[in-house]
Amino acid sequence: MRYRHKLIKSGGVWELLSYEKEVATGKDAVRENAGRKKQSDHDWINDAETKMKNRSDVLYRARKQVFNQANANANAWNEQPKFFTLTYAENMQDIKQSNYNFKKFIQRLNYTLKIKLKYTAVIEFQKRGAIHYHLLVYNLPYTPVDVLSDIWGHGFVKINKIDHVDNVGAYITKYMIKDNIDERLLGEKSYFSSRGLKKPEEYILTEKEKETLLKSHDEYI
Repeated sequence: MRYRHKLIKSGGVWELLSYEKEVATGKDAVRENAGRKKQSDHDWINDAETKMKNRSDVLYRARKQVFNQANANANAWNEQPKFFTLTYAENMQDIKQSNYNFKKFIQRLNYTLKIKLKYTAVIEFQKRGAIHYHLLVYNLPYTPVDVLSDIWGHGFVKINKIDHVDNVGAYITKYMIKDNIDERLLGEKSYFSSRGLKKPEEYILTEKEKETLLKSHDEYI
């Protein structure tokens, strides 16, 4: 099966994607991917430009996943989403150690609150090079910032009010690396998320269905 139009519903945010060339699914996609891999085995060039493009593509996909995940879950857990930042008092630049600290923080928070947190988190670097994390938590009950700081235990917690934010996916992805791709993220995750999150809904549309959708929503376009 092939298609040119796809509708993605992530909570209250709808995206209509239209492709210049038809996109293959099922067996067609398997055959085409196999053909591309065979061709790339001959044509692949290990140069800096190719590596940068590959990393840019990975970051683009990660941003799209975070964008859709955040919007799909923003109003799905009977709580107003909370957004806060974890920073270090020291100049922490060891990603593996820092990610371990983040994992233990989530475990301690779950234990303290007697809850399984639903969250999306992205990693970012301060100008001094220190790592910090931006968290969008979907089911966090009211918790004083000093309690969060004590549970974090490595520095400071800053809470950002996002009551006015309609598109939380766009809000959190702006903290993912914008103009360059940090070398330290090569081979590392650029975001983390809990299990059991809601997934965006995806619908393949015919040309007629796409035109009908656009006509019914032309006041929003």
